[in-house]
Amino acid sequence: MPAQETVLPPPPPKKHESFMKFGHAQQQEPSPDFSGITTDVNTLSRRLRLLEEGFTNLRRFFQVTEENMIAKNKHFSAEIKTVASDINEIRKEIQELKDRLILVIRELQSVARKEEVKVLERYINMWNPIRFVTQNEVEQIINEVLDKKQQ
Repeated sequence: MPAQETVLPPPPPKKHESFMKFGHAQQQEPSPDFSGITTDVNTLSRRLRLLEEGFTNLRRFFQVTEENMIAKNKHFSAEIKTVASDINEIRKEIQELKDRLILVIRELQSVARKEEVKVLERYINMWNPIRFVTQNEVEQIINEVLDKKQQ
């Protein structure tokens, strides 16, 4: 069996008692080492500056984004107004076309139909108006006939 080593507790720290003796100055305790704390504070300060810079950059980014959104919103609003105006103009033009089409339909309803024109054509062909004579022609023919009889 291996020999057991006994672990002794560390000796208690020495107490420096400082007191005034006649004409002697007070003994100073050794100053604690703050270099670790200073390093930690510097590290934290640097990290804090980095975080603040990051937040500043984020604020700028969000401000630019917000400005861009406002500009785009104005642009889109103007586009929407233009499109709405164009739509209203197109609606008016369509209404005018409808009105004109209704007018043309009414006019076409008052025009003679094909069957009616055919009936008129048959009557004209039957009467043969080319052979009609005017009143002056009839009077002239009568006068000629009367003249021939008198001679």
